[in-house]
Amino acid sequence: MRQILTFVIFVPMAVVIGIFAVENHQPLALELWPLSGVYQIWASVWVLGSLGAGIFLGLAIGWLGGTGWRDRARRAERQNRHLEAQIDELDTAQVPAKDPSPTQSLPGTATSPRRRALIED
Repeated sequence: MRQILTFVIFVPMAVVIGIFAVENHQPLALELWPLSGVYQIWASVWVLGSLGAGIFLGLAIGWLGGTGWRDRARRAERQNRHLEAQIDELDTAQVPAKDPSPTQSLPGTATSPRRRALIED
């Protein structure tokens, strides 16, 4: 499905961009304000270059905007590892209570000590 979607979207887009680049072959002179001189390049190069720069700038802004979420996820992951280590430490330190009656595990119940501790509490 993903390959079909890629073919349906990106191949026609590449064809349109290629046709645009071939059809806009006339030179375009631009004078950029802080720089001296006039730059004369094909119109398609200016347009596609501006489009590429805009895409890159948008991706950079989006990536920088997500730094707060990534930091938050890292902190949550660190706290999760710390709490799991505490659970494992408590599981190993816990002395099992001596129960005179034998306990039978029901089918489908968890057999790990962590799950048993959660179920018994």
